[in-house]
Amino acid sequence: MKLFLSLSAFILLSLSIKSQVYENAIYEHMDYLRRERLMSEYSPKAYENIDGTPYLKREFEEGKVYLRSGEVFTGEYRFDLYANQVQFLSRDSRYVIADPERIYKVELNGHTFKYIDYKIDAGIRHGYFITLVEGYYSLYLRKSKRLKDPVPTKPYQQARPAKFLDYKDSYYIKIGDEPALRVKNKRRFIKMLGEYGSEIANYIKEEKIKFRHEYDMVKLVTYLNNK
Repeated sequence: MKLFLSLSAFILLSLSIKSQVYENAIYEHMDYLRRERLMSEYSPKAYENIDGTPYLKREFEEGKVYLRSGEVFTGEYRFDLYANQVQFLSRDSRYVIADPERIYKVELNGHTFKYIDYKIDAGIRHGYFITLVEGYYSLYLRKSKRLKDPVPTKPYQQARPAKFLDYKDSYYIKIGDEPALRVKNKRRFIKMLGEYGSEIANYIKEEKIKFRHEYDMVKLVTYLNNK
């Protein structure tokens, strides 16, 4: 009986200590973020009177932010697809993670986000992408939102507010340290691979790879890394 009581007391004490450590860690993180200017204020008015949602998930959820310097911050986060930024909650106040180039990765909503460089026609940009495959050949998924303009009142037509709409998902491949490139189609993908292009073209044909299917893209890039 004494052994049972001692064990119960130990478990309760351990849970209490764990809870205190978790609570203290949150406060320590806030102080650190302020000192390092890794946070900025969030303005809820920015999205007033707009239909739809700019977020991957509307509610804040448990997640982790890993800095390149090694620190890990556990808290309640959500991902803003329209602004391409991570928000976090602290004591019912909302903030935005600033200086994302110092972030190594974010684990949230069952995904791992990475802030990487990518190439478009206008030059090099940076943004958060969902990691699908990591290796010499890394595969990323980009999710985003667009804002449809409001419609003013017209004869026989009511006014409609602005609305957030989903952009079509797009896949990007990053080769080594080069900026990620969008995979638009089979021909462009094969061209990215240079001397391996013809061999991979055969694999794509044999395996009936579809570039609009995530499963097939993961299978293809995994094959590349295992060669």
